[in-house]
Amino acid sequence: VCVIGGGPAGLACSRRLCSAGGIKVTLVQESRGLGGKMCTKFPNGHDDPSLSFDMGVQYLSLRGILQEHLQEFSATNPVIAPWPDPGMLKRVSCTCNGPSLEVRVSTMQNSQTVVGVPSMSFLGRALASSCQGLEVHVDRTAHVMGRSLRTGKWTVEWGRASANLGQLTSRPELAEEAERAEEEFDAVVLAFEANKIVKGCGSGYKMVSPSATSHLATVASRVRTSQQWNLMVAFERPAGIEFQAAYVDGHPSIGWIANNSSKPGRSSASYECWMVLTTQAWAQQKMWKKSQVEKALLSDFVQLLRALGGAPSNTVFLMAGRWGNNTSGLAGGEQGIGDFPARAFHDPLNGIKDEAYWDKQGMGACGDWCKGFGVCDAYESGWRMGDIVLSNMTRT
Repeated sequence: VCVIGGGPAGLACSRRLCSAGGIKVTLVQESRGLGGKMCTKFPNGHDDPSLSFDMGVQYLSLRGILQEHLQEFSATNPVIAPWPDPGMLKRVSCTCNGPSLEVRVSTMQNSQTVVGVPSMSFLGRALASSCQGLEVHVDRTAHVMGRSLRTGKWTVEWGRASANLGQLTSRPELAEEAERAEEEFDAVVLAFEANKIVKGCGSGYKMVSPSATSHLATVASRVRTSQQWNLMVAFERPAGIEFQAAYVDGHPSIGWIANNSSKPGRSSASYECWMVLTTQAWAQQKMWKKSQVEKALLSDFVQLLRALGGAPSNTVFLMAGRWGNNTSGLAGGEQGIGDFPARAFHDPLNGIKDEAYWDKQGMGACGDWCKGFGVCDAYESGWRMGDIVLSNMTRT
């Protein structure tokens, strides 16, 4: 079986298949790390913790099988720790009066929420390590070439396309040609964003055309996505804010702020690193350029910190990023509530009929867009996908 996508859904599906025994499982992931939205950016490289930002999932509220699998590491080398601390998650309500900003702060309940340690990215590697016999290929984009009418097997190729100028600037090694590989599989699982299942990807070295069956493409086309921008900011000295994270209401651009340096395992950072997430409405006002986002959001963020009684110092690092495949509506029609990250903690209002999708030709699809809006939803969708693959392979 070839599992394409190394996020929570792909990792769960891989573990379910590996645990059955007797099945060769190959996982192909387009980025350098595993974990999908559970990702951490180290601008100076993993060996330099002075700058680190959890740029996707901000924290987790665990349940069910994902909780069980992550707690397996607790006895020897814990990979999760509580965060925010009690009383340190706030709700900031903003009132804008012309150029001035007034804020009101209240405390939110956040029982049993956790983050990955020493980073969110570490969770993907930990979960993959529990998949006995799993063959992993990272930094490679997979393309399903087709299915043999004679053997019924799928041919999957993985490699890397040519990087664009921006990608080469941040990763010069992408100029080197990557080896391509090709293999036949009895079944293929698409465990990635619905948008890419429908349209493929046109982003430089990750460029690939869509290759789902017509049934799965139709299902994925029903998913709705939105975009948000994030801003990674590091200050030379602590800003003097007495909480660790906050949902922000009523602000024209900002929906979430988090002191990344306050998370367990990040205390070695030389600077105070903050994550800022925009509202969906602000992100979709126009086609923002990265430089425009960095300038506008930094100004808004500094103003907000000052309104909260902080005194932000010199900025030593600044980078914006766009997240264009943020699930806002599921394949079954259920709609999310609010912006990310709040949306990830709301269960769909209606019961979910299909937690994963299967085409009798031997291809499946799974992800948060099947079941919900959070990491646990994606993981449970992937586990269910593994069950479906096993039952169909047994019948075959």
